[in-house]
Amino acid sequence: MKEKEKDSLVLSILSIIFVFGLPLLSIIFGVLGLVSASLHQKESGLDYTTEKILSIIGIFLSVVFCIVFISQLSGIN
Repeated sequence: MKEKEKDSLVLSILSIIFVFGLPLLSIIFGVLGLVSASLHQKESGLDYTTEKILSIIGIFLSVVFCIVFISQLSGIN
């Protein structure tokens, strides 16, 4: 039985952790986690759905946080 690679899970979790502190770094981690999960799934045939979902959540939250932060800086209500 093959084991899943852990790097995509770690990158996905880091993308969620860094959302509120460093959102641009969070987007990078999310994209890397998503790409890594997709590549590992193609190579091994194992299910990497959890890693993909976590990466997408991290990317989405980072983009929303960046939009809110920029709108607050510019004074848009």
